[in-house]
Parts: sequence; structure tokens; C-alpha cells
Amino acid sequence: MANPKRKLSRASKGHRRAHLALTRAQLVRCTRCGAMIRPHTICKACGHYRGRQVLLAEDS
Repeated sequence: MANPKRKLSRASKGHRRAHLALTRAQLVRCTRCGAMIRPHTICKACGHYRGRQVLLAEDS
């Protein structure tokens, strides 16, 4: 197996990992109840997705 000839510096390691930072989760408002949800997912508050009832609501 190949092994590194020299130790990789912290700066070089940081430059390689520069694009690996975490990003914030994108949130949008549910069109039916106004709860904050991730895009393209079923709303856990009302159970709707794209205008259709997909899940039964938790409180009913």
C-alpha cells in the first residue's frame, strides 16, 4: 500500500477540507398550516404534501 512520504501540514489539510463545512437546513412554510418544514417533505403538523392529505394528523 502507498504511504505518504511526509506529514501533511494542518494548512494543506484545511485547504483540502475547505468545502466540507456544514450548511444550514433550508426551511419553508407549509402552505396549509404555516409550520416550518424542509422542502419536498410531508408536513408533520398537518400531514399534507403538495395539497393532498398524506398522513393522518397527530391530534385526530
